[in-house]
Amino acid sequence: MTARSLVIGVSAFIAMEGTAALVHRFVMHRSGWGWHESHHAPVTGRFERNDRFPLVFAALTVVALVAGVFVEGLGVLVPIGWGVTAYGSAYLVVHDLGIHRRVRRVRLPDPFIGRLRAAHHVHHVTGEAPYGFVVPLASRARREAAARFPADRTIRTR
Repeated sequence: MTARSLVIGVSAFIAMEGTAALVHRFVMHRSGWGWHESHHAPVTGRFERNDRFPLVFAALTVVALVAGVFVEGLGVLVPIGWGVTAYGSAYLVVHDLGIHRRVRRVRLPDPFIGRLRAAHHVHHVTGEAPYGFVVPLASRARREAAARFPADRTIRTR
């Protein structure tokens, strides 16, 4: 791996939080609401319609990686694909396992994940910002206001 590839991959990883926030706001909360709505509803089973989004994004990333490997001149897509894949892994760990506790036996340290869970709760209570997945940022005032609402049954607390 070259230094250039590493910089491109890390840059792609960093850029994905903003990209994901924009997709969340302008696709998932609009035309993609038919799938995403299940994420804002009380938990009813192991899977939800919203789980289709990561599958679609993963498939697009695989296509980009394959193009980067096999199409001359598109090699830059390989480190971009690595960065996007690393972001997807972070999304799985932080958002699905940490914030939503989709696998109850997996526990991330509360000092780290508790603040992220509180910020994400703001989104689930209001349907508005923060739209980020791995680093959902919300002001202390918005977190405190959302905390006055009953526990969000889409965010498992145990």
